[in-house]
Amino acid sequence: MPSDYAAFDVMIDNDDGTTTPLVSETISVYDVTNDAPLADTASDSDGIVPGDTVAVDVGTLLRFSFSRADGICGFSEVLTT
Repeated sequence: MPSDYAAFDVMIDNDDGTTTPLVSETISVYDVTNDAPLADTASDSDGIVPGDTVAVDVGTLLRFSFSRADGICGFSEVLTT
């Protein structure tokens, strides 16, 4: 039953053609397929969320999201492998 998701970058678009890594940010993980919250993860000092193994079936749709006090927020969805 365990499945994996790949590492990914978390970046803020600066609206000027550049991006800024979102470092040490808590990232919420939600199992969209089964309508269930999963344990949070976090970006590292380079703005990268490491890949991991989760206790869901292969092909499960996961949503990764963050929201900051300054109003910046975002999400991405991936299928586990």
